[in-house]
Amino acid sequence: MSAPLSRPMSRRTLFKGIGLLGLTASLAGCSRQAAVSVKGLPSQTVWATYPTGTGTYNDVAAIANMITNRSGSKVRIMAGDTGIARVGPMIAGTAQYARAGDEYYYAFEGEDEFTTENWGPQPIRQIWAPPGNYGVLVRKDSGITKVSDLRGKRFPRLLASTSMNYKLEAILDFGGLTRDDVTLVDISYSEQAEAMKTGHLDVMYQNVVGATVEELASQYPIRWLDFSGGTPEQYRRWDELAPMVLLGEFSDGAGMGDGETVTNMQYSIPLTTTRDRPADEVRAMLELIHANFDDFKDSTPDAQWFAADKVLLAPAVPFHDGAVEFFRDIGRWTPALQERNEELIERERLMEDAWPDFWDRHADSDDAATKWKEWKSANLPSMTPVSEFAETQKA
Repeated sequence: MSAPLSRPMSRRTLFKGIGLLGLTASLAGCSRQAAVSVKGLPSQTVWATYPTGTGTYNDVAAIANMITNRSGSKVRIMAGDTGIARVGPMIAGTAQYARAGDEYYYAFEGEDEFTTENWGPQPIRQIWAPPGNYGVLVRKDSGITKVSDLRGKRFPRLLASTSMNYKLEAILDFGGLTRDDVTLVDISYSEQAEAMKTGHLDVMYQNVVGATVEELASQYPIRWLDFSGGTPEQYRRWDELAPMVLLGEFSDGAGMGDGETVTNMQYSIPLTTTRDRPADEVRAMLELIHANFDDFKDSTPDAQWFAADKVLLAPAVPFHDGAVEFFRDIGRWTPALQERNEELIERERLMEDAWPDFWDRHADSDDAATKWKEWKSANLPSMTPVSEFAETQKA
């Protein structure tokens, strides 16, 4: 099990005024500090991420604010409520960076909603991967205390959010359930909290911190369902459905009491870009984040995990060349990481070479997504799962 992500500071203190971060970062107007031009950074970039009110958005806003204050390079935030809305603008060039969910991985692999004529495998690159905890919560007055109690309950099926729906399926499997055992409610990610308040949803998938979930917990006592103590069989589908996920223990999440801990899913929502972003730009941005970490580390509950010595280096997609240079300079890049990165780049090359012919043959197929996964399984070299690679890096 991964080490707990302790949160020593009070969430309520941290959330005071946090709504101002988004406005400040989006407008990127005034600065309380003298901005210094940073070589390699453009005058403005656009970052796509989750909707306002989420912990992910707040993290991005805090960093965007720092970048503007310190460098004068303005950052505009584009909020999206679906996977495509978060990663699509980056692929299309409307945004230059994205802090999205696992859709960055499915876009790289060309899987699921990306197995289409207009998408296919995409040249995604990872640059910064802070760890975080995510899971499902219920209202305490629901009588639900464990995952198996979700049978017959109203369960979210998040619109256009394949990666989160896979995790939700993995969570059900942990409790011995399938989607057929619950009442699926089609809903967007940002609508869940309101549906929990009104009783239209019995369970919600969420980061353990964030203004939205904090507000819900302040009105209705909530409980985070625990995933600890399972047998190997109970976790058997996690590598398949959620390959980036580890078991993670957290405390001081929304609605939790002093000393309370819960085990749920630990993974990163990384900052990503595309292969063609200039290496000097990416490196300059990471150097800025590293050098000015103290400016934003206390801005949100999760900002502390953006420290250069805490971000995760177990990639499911390649690291950008600029990020490789940065991590090599600070002594965190290892021969094993270099080897894995090269394997991922070769995987990308093989997928890109095969995709046009594959699509020509399967464009009219109703199960092209399944056939693409089968082709990759049969034709691409196998790679160590992210969870196993992460363990080797701890040694």
